[in-house]
Amino acid sequence: MTEWNQYRGDERKTARLEVDASLEELRRKPVERWTADLRDPVGCPPVVGRDGVYVGTTGGDLYALDFQGRRRWVYETDASTLLTPAVDGQVYCCLEDALVALEAETGDPGWTREATGLYTTPPTLAGGLLLVGDAEGITAIRAETGEEIWTADLEAPPVGAIAVDDERAYVAVQDESVAAMDRDSGEEVWRAPADGVVVGGPTLADDRAYVADESGTVLALDAETGQTWFTYTLDGAFTSAPTVLEGADTLFVAADDDTLHVTDTTFGNRKLRGLLFSKPGLPLDDAPATDPIVVGDVVLVGDRGGGLYGVDADDPDFRWHIPLEAGIASTPAPAFEVDSFDDEPSSACLFVGDEGGRLRCLAWDADR
Repeated sequence: MTEWNQYRGDERKTARLEVDASLEELRRKPVERWTADLRDPVGCPPVVGRDGVYVGTTGGDLYALDFQGRRRWVYETDASTLLTPAVDGQVYCCLEDALVALEAETGDPGWTREATGLYTTPPTLAGGLLLVGDAEGITAIRAETGEEIWTADLEAPPVGAIAVDDERAYVAVQDESVAAMDRDSGEEVWRAPADGVVVGGPTLADDRAYVADESGTVLALDAETGQTWFTYTLDGAFTSAPTVLEGADTLFVAADDDTLHVTDTTFGNRKLRGLLFSKPGLPLDDAPATDPIVVGDVVLVGDRGGGLYGVDADDPDFRWHIPLEAGIASTPAPAFEVDSFDDEPSSACLFVGDEGGRLRCLAWDADR
């Protein structure tokens, strides 16, 4: 399996799983391969490591399952597991006031760090660096040992997830701003105002940091200076971070008007056209429940009614729709299965958690 090992897939929070040759099977509806019953509703997006799938529940349990849906281990806690874990050789899980590292293979505890306040962001992994936000600001930690490298006081709690590139860490702040910190020292490089509290955190693409907020504004900020390149607004609130197709000049973002909005990344204009005027995007049957993610050349998004949609990324329109039995609880995690002989993807699958306490594996099988 390829890895989707943290919130929105990687440290840049791109929400994209790319492959050299797109699988033709992705144009069809996936089919259910297996379902695993958990004790409580899924509380956060699942993540995928080398050895399996990891997901937390509202009841406080962190489950490790293999790729056939068999339970490998369970880590039980006293609080809901609502922040997406990150995984490499260890699984890093934020509880309310503690960050724990567990052996990915066995679930045995490694190290634990207590927070001075509640953790507010999922952990971001970037090489051997682990970044996490709490009520006091951001802490950079050596992932292997839990040793603190630096801390940064933001004067307000960080929200969403921290995005990282080779030079800086980017974070949304509760005071309706976006900040960039030096990756090595934690020193603040720039801070830019938003129109409201940012949803989901920044997304890095095209040398920009893209954010969407609860006041209905998407901002494209220069990654080096924080200067605004463009804005896109609506009368309502965005409900997800933006997902950007680099090279295609296209941005997808979900909003509370039950629409997957589609804009260009040149001027922030609506990308879709109707008979007489531009359309904001693609209408869903219910309120969006997930971030839009891109698997190969398909955009996936789910709604609170249990609808899962596949959208053509190049010519944005619906390819397929699957009505699931329960509401989708969080953003799904995709993975490509790779043929060990030639490293080419042989099939793809999607791990979807629902409000009924199930983790479902949907698969695009080449021999279907």
